[in-house]
Amino acid sequence: MVSRLALAVCLLFVGAAADVGTTYLALSGTEYVEGSPVGRLFISRFGLLRGMLLTKVAGMALIGVPVAVAGGTRRLVATVMCAGVGALSLAVAARNLLLVVGLWP
Repeated sequence: MVSRLALAVCLLFVGAAADVGTTYLALSGTEYVEGSPVGRLFISRFGLLRGMLLTKVAGMALIGVPVAVAGGTRRLVATVMCAGVGALSLAVAARNLLLVVGLWP
């Protein structure tokens, strides 16, 4: 039986890869605008790939700190952080694809 943490880590990797890939695709064909102000700052300072990875780390902290303060175990915090950022990354990747095909305003 695969643990929830392992599934969350897989979701994180798949979501991050999809986000990075579709962002490169969007940059090559459209006028792409990063949706997050933090992401814009990191990307402008550190470049696209490193900036996006730093944005993922910031998102994990933003998600994980409240869970940790609420008394979650380390395993629960890690699971929620990975699953949350992975799901958000997949949503952003879907937005990027819609942008590329012209269905996003």
